[in-house]
Amino acid sequence: MVQLPASLWKSALDGASDEIYLVDQHGFIHYANNAAVSSMGFNETQLVGQQIANLKANAAPVDWTPLWTDLVRVGFVRLEAQRRGADGNDYLAEWRITLVEHEIGTFALIMASRLLKRPNVETADNRKTLVANAINQVLQDTINPQTDNEIGELWLKMAEDMTGSKYGFVGEINEEGKYDALALSDPGWDACRIPGTNKTKLIMNMVFRGFWGLPVTTGESIIVNAPDQHPQSVGRPEGHPPLTAFLGVPMKHNGQVIGMFALANKEGGYDEEDVKCIELLSLSFVETLLRRRMMVREQDLHEARDASLKDPMTGLYNRRFFDEFQRNLSFEKKTAVLACDVDHFKSTNDTYGHAVGDMVLKEVAAIMMKCVRESDYVIRIGGEEFAILIQEPSNEVAQLTAERIRQMLARQVFHAASDEFSKTVSIGIAMFPDDADSLAGCLELADKALYQAKEGGRDRVVRYVAQNQVL
Repeated sequence: MVQLPASLWKSALDGASDEIYLVDQHGFIHYANNAAVSSMGFNETQLVGQQIANLKANAAPVDWTPLWTDLVRVGFVRLEAQRRGADGNDYLAEWRITLVEHEIGTFALIMASRLLKRPNVETADNRKTLVANAINQVLQDTINPQTDNEIGELWLKMAEDMTGSKYGFVGEINEEGKYDALALSDPGWDACRIPGTNKTKLIMNMVFRGFWGLPVTTGESIIVNAPDQHPQSVGRPEGHPPLTAFLGVPMKHNGQVIGMFALANKEGGYDEEDVKCIELLSLSFVETLLRRRMMVREQDLHEARDASLKDPMTGLYNRRFFDEFQRNLSFEKKTAVLACDVDHFKSTNDTYGHAVGDMVLKEVAAIMMKCVRESDYVIRIGGEEFAILIQEPSNEVAQLTAERIRQMLARQVFHAASDEFSKTVSIGIAMFPDDADSLAGCLELADKALYQAKEGGRDRVVRYVAQNQVL
């Protein structure tokens, strides 16, 4: 059964040309792609929640219960359904239904396409089943591959299995207009392997020449079932296995050729059904490849942004995070602001050096993280000064958290050379929005309470209250 992660299925299926529905065992629609919305004349909100069997677009009834039973039994069902389009005209549609396992349950993935004429059932059904299975395969497997090459290997294997090819390669045009392979199957040619391993060497920066380059230069698929007799044959490298048949299909994006699928040595040669299969597979491959690259770019940007909001030494959030957080904070969300300062920290640096001082700050940060909830934030404001944001607390929760930090740090023993020493922390507390209308304002008030904790002897927690009344 295909695993269908929510993070991928919508982005993968929204732009498909076929109508696609995600339907539960009771026949209720949970998702409809853009093509389905357009064909039915509804918007997605109107379609979701309806029963697929009761749509007005069904010119003939669909008995969903036995269909679901068959689907559970065999995993894939094909049927022809009488449909009525938004224009009021009836047409014959083909439904290819696959059982999928989504994060929230088991569903039927319906791929529906209009039949302009009744197809040759054996060849068309086989081809569409293969393509449907390949699309499902990408939904299942593209979570795991970590590189473009791994995705290329996955899709090349599918292309070889779909066509019965002995070997092939898939790749893209580089910035110099030459060919870089993303994946290359092993044709049994020793020169194709990295020395000392079974790993296949990739073709890189190769000039397009001979008939194998025609799909890229012309933008058209090509079948060559007698390679040695082709007028543009340029022969084979020494030691390369015999080439008995060749299929080349261009990969396109926004109308531009960006690469090629090349397959070889199908027994009996290639035909137009192979071309149609690989052309459909090529479209899905390009979408998958570009989507993965977009996800990687977004992840890189997210990680870079996240790094800019972190203190590199302690791993805590930094003052920039505090400033961004307060801009997005709702007035309805109560937040306790704890201002924390390590007592007599300068003397630690002066006595033991900055390396020991850094070690102390890291341990203080770790203790604070142990004492807060996952929904809270520990921030290094600068130097030995920290702030903690406790989400939706009571006064008692804020006070207890501060006390837990103070007591745990006081019990911690630090080591420097042959010496042992301890540190304490002073903490001031203010509440947003009770004490101030911004987090920055609350931090200032918490700092005032912190100052009074210092004046009162350090190693204590003080809650700020108005009119200079301090609890």
